[in-house]
Parts: sequence; C-alpha cells; structure tokens
Amino acid sequence: MGQDCDMATKGGRRNALQQETNRLFELPPGSFVAARDELARRLKGEGRSAEAAEVRSLRRPTVAAWAVNQVARRHPEDVTELLAAGAALRQAQRKMMSGVKAGGFRQAMERRRRVVTRLSNAAEEILRDSGHGSPGVLDAISATFEAASLDESTAEQVRAGRLSKEVAAPAGFGPASGLELIPGGAGTEEKPSKPDHSRQDAAREARSLANAAGQARRQAIKAREEADRAEAKADRLKQEAEAARIEAREASRWARDRESEATRAQSEADRAARRAERP
Repeated sequence: MGQDCDMATKGGRRNALQQETNRLFELPPGSFVAARDELARRLKGEGRSAEAAEVRSLRRPTVAAWAVNQVARRHPEDVTELLAAGAALRQAQRKMMSGVKAGGFRQAMERRRRVVTRLSNAAEEILRDSGHGSPGVLDAISATFEAASLDESTAEQVRAGRLSKEVAAPAGFGPASGLELIPGGAGTEEKPSKPDHSRQDAAREARSLANAAGQARRQAIKAREEADRAEAKADRLKQEAEAARIEAREASRWARDRESEATRAQSEADRAARRAERP
C-alpha cells in the first residue's frame, strides 16, 4: 500500500513537472532561459537534482521553432491533418516505386502543400503579433512543417509543441527503406506499367514535381521579400511624411509666435507715439 502511494506521488510529481516544462515552451524565446533556470533551481532546492539537470538541459527555442510550437498548441487539428497528409504522400510514393501508375501522387502533394501553407500562415500571424516576423524565419517554419509531415521524430516534437530548433525540409518524400512494395495485378484498381520503365517514369515524375515545388518556393520567397521591401519603403515614406508634417507644424507655430511678437511690438510703438504727442 505504501509502495503504491509512493509511486502515485512520484507519478503526480512527474506529471506536474511535465506541465511546467510545457509552459516553458509557451513563453517568448527571450523569457525562456530565465524561467528554465528558475525552475531548475527550485527542483534542486527540493532535492530533485536529476529532474533539475533534465530541465536545465532544455534548449531555448529559436524564433522559428517557437512559432511552430505556438501553432501546434493553438491548432492541433491542423497538425493532425499535416501528419495525415504526409502519410498519404508516403503511401503514394510507395505506389510509384512499385510501378503502379498512382494518379493520387499529385493530389497527395497538393494536399500537403495546402496544410503546410495553412500552418505557415498561422505562424506568420503569431510572429507578426509578437514582432518577430521575417522572410527567413517564415521559410524555416514552412520547411519544418514539411519535415514533420515525413519524419516521425520531428512530428513528435511538433505535435508536443516542444521543438527547440527548426528542421530543414526533406530532400525527397521520406525514407524508402523498410517500405514493402505494393503488388500490381488484375485485382488492383490502378494497373502497373511495364516493369522495365515504371520506376524510371516514377522517378522522372518525382524529380519533376520536386523541381516544380522548389521553383514555386523560390518564387514565393522572392515575392515575399519584394513585398517586405515595399512595406519597408511605405513605412519610410510614412515616417518622412510624418516628420515633414511635424516640421511644418513647428514652422507654423514659430511664425505665429513671431507674428504675435510683432503685433505686440507694434502696439507698444503706437502707445509710445501717442504719449509723445501729448503736451
């Protein structure tokens, strides 16, 4: 009975610590280290040195990783959809490698692209509200979501909202090793192509799609950079206009002050003239 109670106490402490460390990843990146070190000191003071060391080993998230974590916490259903889209893409890849003319490959890529875009837009809004947005960060966020759709380790960190660093986009569609090929034949809906050419055709289509995706990404980055430059120019012009307005207001105030002074001087001169005319 006592042993069960002790295990329950330890389990409760562990769950409480898990919640506290999860809250660390909700903090802005600039507040992470101080809060982490404070938690580690408190744990050590309670005699929980091993847990204190575990907490102290946590790395502060980069801005991109922090944004991904916030999206995962606020939009878990979209993250679930991302992982499902990645699974569908891997399934379509298996079909292509097996020589099946998988018409669903393009649809699977498009499905994942839509989810990545939706998640990236949510991250962009979070960054804009926090004042951390930039084209480079947004590109890293999109790459991380793409990686999470195909890599289980990255997916687990993203799903938990505890990512410390952004992840590069995968070069392909995930590892092919360990995936059994899907047999073709009369019983399948999609007929296999000729054995000698099916994999070559699939490889060419995959390369073509990858090249198209890369070109689209580069164009999107260029367009975003141009938009950022235009926005910066507009902000600069707005600031210059505001400065000119302030300068004009100051000049107007100065002119009014000088006019008032001249009016007072004229009044004084008129009074002096009248006094001089008196007998």
